[in-house]
Amino acid sequence: MSKNYAALAGKVITALGGTGNIVAVTHCMTRLRFVLQDPTLVDSPTLKATAGVLGVVSSDNQCQVIIGNMVSHAYREVLAQLPEGAQGDVPAAKPGFSLRRMGAAILDALIGTMSPLIPAIIGGSMLKLLAMVLEMTGVLEKGSSTLTILTVAGDGAFFFLPLMVAASAAVKFKTNMSLAIAIAGVLVHPSFIELMARAAEGEQVTFALIPVTAVKYTYTVIPALVMTWCLSYIERWVDRITRR
Repeated sequence: MSKNYAALAGKVITALGGTGNIVAVTHCMTRLRFVLQDPTLVDSPTLKATAGVLGVVSSDNQCQVIIGNMVSHAYREVLAQLPEGAQGDVPAAKPGFSLRRMGAAILDALIGTMSPLIPAIIGGSMLKLLAMVLEMTGVLEKGSSTLTILTVAGDGAFFFLPLMVAASAAVKFKTNMSLAIAIAGVLVHPSFIELMARAAEGEQVTFALIPVTAVKYTYTVIPALVMTWCLSYIERWVDRITRR
C-alpha cells in the first residue's frame, strides 16, 4: 500500500467528486466512511484502481473506502484536506425505510462489530488446533495440565465472545463500553449459565414474565450485539433527561 497518505487522500477525495461533495467522514478499523452530497459524482473505476484502496462499498449516499489497518493515517490526511465542516460524523438526511436499507444496516453492524474480533478468534482457533494435534500425535496425554491450559487459552476467545462483541459494538454504536461489557457479562456469569442448564432440563425460566430460551449464550454473538444496540438508545435517552 502507498506510504504517501496525503497523495492517497487527495486521489480518494477527487474520485469522490471533490471536497464539495463530501458532507462528512469517519473511519472504523479498516475503512474510511464518507457521506456524500451527490453519489452520482463518484468515479468508482478510478477510486477502485487507486493504489492503496483495497475495495469500495457504496450504499445510497454513503461510500466506504477500504484502506486496511493503517486507515487512521489516511483519515488524518483526508481531514487535513477537507473543510472544517466535514470533519466529523455529521448525519446525512435520513432516507426512507426499506427492507434493503434495513438489511444493509444489519450487515454493516455485524461487519463493523465482528471485524476487530477476527484476530482473537483466529488466534483462539489456532491454539485449539495445536492442542488437538498434540493430543492426536501423542505428544501430550489426554487430561494433562499443559493440554488443558492450551485448550482453555484457545477457548477463551469463544467463551467470552459476548463480552468482546459488546466492547466492539459499543465502539460501533458510540455508547459506553464499560456499561456494554457489564450488561453482556450476565451471559457468561456462572449463575446464569447454571440457570440455563436447568432450563435445558425442562425447568421454566422467565425474566419479568418473559420466557428465557435455554441457549448456551457464552458462544453467541447476536444477544450481546442487540443488547449493546438497545443500550446506545437508552443511554442517549437518559442523557437527554439528565441534561435538562
